[in-house]
This record gives sequence, structure tokens and C-alpha cells, in this order.
Amino acid sequence: MAKQQSFGDKIKKQAKETGAKTIKFVAAIKTSKGTYRFNQKLVKIRDEKTEEATLEAEFKRMAEEAK
Repeated sequence: MAKQQSFGDKIKKQAKETGAKTIKFVAAIKTSKGTYRFNQKLVKIRDEKTEEATLEAEFKRMAEEAK
């Protein structure tokens, strides 16, 4: 028996119901040792006009968590 619904289908269905889109946000943060650490998070964007500001705020939050 095959799987009826994929993860992508599930996200699209949720986006239609809530009116928001989900973005996988990956940030490369430089550590104190000089190496890079990649943090990723799923971010829901409700309003496309504030998309850039939302992503910038999320990046700042991820950078603070990494310290």
C-alpha cells in the first residue's frame, strides 16, 4: 500500500488553510573557533510584505542562540 500524502502535500494543504507559507531557513553562523555551524528552522510567513523583516529577526535570534 502506497503512502497517500507526502510531506510537501501536507505543507501545501496547511498553507491553504492558514494563509501562511513555510520557508526552511538555513543560517551559516561562524563560531568562536573559526568554523561554521549551520542552523536550520522552519519559519512560517503570514504576510509577504514582512517576509524580509521576519527572516532578519529569525537570523538574529539564531545567531544569539549560537553564542
